[in-house]
Amino acid sequence: PLYGEEAYDAAGYDYTYDDDGVASEAGHSQDIDFDDPKIANLPRVLLMGPRRSGKTSIQRVVFQKMSPHETLFRLEATQNLERAVVDHTPLCQFTIWDFPGDYYGISEVEKQDDIFLGSTSIVFVMDAQDEPYDHVLQSFTNAVTRAVEVNPSITIEVFINKVDGELFLSDEAKYDCRRDIMTAVTDELQDAGVSPEAVHIRYHLTSIYDHSIYEALSRVVQRLIPQLPTLENLLNVLVSTCSMEKAYLFDVASKLYISTDSSPVDMQSVELCSDMIDVVLDVSGIYGLGPPNKGTSEETAAMMPSTENHNDQTEATASLSTDDHGALTEEAVAAMDPSNTADELVGTLISQVGGDDEEDDIGDTVDSAYDSQSSSVIRLSNGMVLYLKEVDTMLGLVCITRSENFRKKSLINYNIGCLKKALRALVQPSPETVNASA
Repeated sequence: PLYGEEAYDAAGYDYTYDDDGVASEAGHSQDIDFDDPKIANLPRVLLMGPRRSGKTSIQRVVFQKMSPHETLFRLEATQNLERAVVDHTPLCQFTIWDFPGDYYGISEVEKQDDIFLGSTSIVFVMDAQDEPYDHVLQSFTNAVTRAVEVNPSITIEVFINKVDGELFLSDEAKYDCRRDIMTAVTDELQDAGVSPEAVHIRYHLTSIYDHSIYEALSRVVQRLIPQLPTLENLLNVLVSTCSMEKAYLFDVASKLYISTDSSPVDMQSVELCSDMIDVVLDVSGIYGLGPPNKGTSEETAAMMPSTENHNDQTEATASLSTDDHGALTEEAVAAMDPSNTADELVGTLISQVGGDDEEDDIGDTVDSAYDSQSSSVIRLSNGMVLYLKEVDTMLGLVCITRSENFRKKSLINYNIGCLKKALRALVQPSPETVNASA
């Protein structure tokens, strides 16, 4: 997608992309033909729920980078159905349908049953502070019953939102709220004649003021990715081969992780990786953008790497090892010793060697803060290392490993290069496949 300007689809309709790669309807709904197969076949995330539950705020905060505090006074109640296309990376493409409050698939939209077909996930957003929940849960049950009749394989998620108020200062209060809602939903489904075992519903405690909303939406998006088992297997092989602790594939624009290895997910590690992405984008946006020099040929640019925008060459190798007085520890001083960086230098040079697995992405531009050379290393005071590496368009691999296992960075870069080739094969059909289909 094009960022910061209008992008025109081959079918003739247009929609506007913001700086985060989210395409929204330009003006009126007829400006985008969501019945066009190119968009209609994309997975859907249907945001439903009562008014003032926070549906639009969630979308703005995650996909359009609006500050959570701004949602209090910049957003008005949603009056009509709003749809948008999220197209950050080829592995993470879907549409978001933001329904007005108290709309649950009744006759306002033609072919309204069709919205439940295909790869679709219903995200029902509830306000945890708006008790009692009887009316809301009854409406939710009606929507679930209708959706399951149309599409038995539809995924259903419940966001118990706004668990950040005075009523939920303790985790026990949050878990009690979730348990009460789960019990009430089970009773409502039984009264409606729907077996709770036939409908798998997942519940998430969310708030736009912390990382819980990113964790919940990550799990929603993962269920819409058909290549998820393959991605998980690739990351398992990488983690095992390189003796890593954990590996995540992040959609850099939205900070949602679309896949991870099979080991248990630690929320603190996910937050660290998410904060690392913010650091890389912010620092690269300020210091990593070189002056435009269109007259310089590729050969000359290769001879003068210091003038090019290669975030990998100005690698952010930050050490957070300090003592109680803020002074650098011996480990941090040793990390700054040039004699100790030889291994990392080798890894950097090897990662820039031209080859089939290091082809420049088509979408990379000279003034992009995140491109095929983006890379960052952050050393933590507990002996762990965070390593971020670009693997596809707006897709970043964030690894967590021990410092002693990070010494052979060149080997890690080689394995990541193999992972990049595998990811390209997932989204780009091979010539043999294209010829066979022709």
